[in-house]
Amino acid sequence: MNKLAKNTTRLISLIAIQVFILNNIQIIQFVNPYIYIMFIMLLPPKMPKIFVLITSFFLGFIIDIFSDSYGIHTAATVLMGYIRPKVLSLVSIKGGEELEGIGIKHLRLGRFFTYTSSLILAHHFTLFYLEAFRWSEFFDTFFRSISTGLFSLILILCIESLQSNSSNK
Repeated sequence: MNKLAKNTTRLISLIAIQVFILNNIQIIQFVNPYIYIMFIMLLPPKMPKIFVLITSFFLGFIIDIFSDSYGIHTAATVLMGYIRPKVLSLVSIKGGEELEGIGIKHLRLGRFFTYTSSLILAHHFTLFYLEAFRWSEFFDTFFRSISTGLFSLILILCIESLQSNSSNK
């Protein structure tokens, strides 16, 4: 399967899973995992920044439409797309120029964990603080960002490890 078809399939699958399944699940009353951001994380490292930002915008906008969330997903995904090259340069050797792709098999587990958790926390803190938008809920929002981030991280690591295992066969 060529890269465009693979990325298109990944995009549609992640949006469908997010919109139809995960947006309807709330664990412990406030933990709602967000795995759609995995699409931005796994974009090719050599993709021009403007395309990453445009893709981030449209992905967040689509999730906002289905979630009735008035632009907070768009803002959070655009921020994530903006800091993605900086985080990638921090966790990879030579700033990511030598990488063919992003995943556990390319970055190894430790660096992939650091890369993923950094982007997830940036996304979730932005998303939930824009949603709350008041200082009186600072600690509740902080706890919600961390707990949802951990759950999202676990799901994304499981999905990526399953994908990397299936591609090795």
